[in-house]
Amino acid sequence: MSPRPPSRKPRPKQKEPKPKQKEPKKPPPHFAPSAFLNGSPEAVQQLCDELATLAAERFSDLTGTTWQTVGNSLAQQLRAIGHDLTNFDESPELQDWQATFYHPRGTFSLLLAFRAPHAVEVTWRTDDWTYTASR
Repeated sequence: MSPRPPSRKPRPKQKEPKPKQKEPKKPPPHFAPSAFLNGSPEAVQQLCDELATLAAERFSDLTGTTWQTVGNSLAQQLRAIGHDLTNFDESPELQDWQATFYHPRGTFSLLLAFRAPHAVEVTWRTDDWTYTASR
């Protein structure tokens, strides 16, 4: 008698993976670099105004913190959304932050100047224009 081949169980049918649904595209964060790079002149000026107002509001209430900590925190939040900010001047009364973008359309810079205890200046520079907001 010849040996019997091992019995094989039929493979269960594999379920076909469901096609992935495209997630709706989320808008970029409000102060993201793309908002500045792609915004109209009016929109960029509004972003500068809003960012200056936000920073001034944060500096106006220093309960339990220092203005240096508030400035660093704001810069870190902007870095987290894509601004490669570098602190290039810091003293007990001043923090200057800058991010420069080299884009096919030109060079763009975001400058933040924080002066103790609560003065703020936000500047967006392009090759052709400068937008500034002070509080």
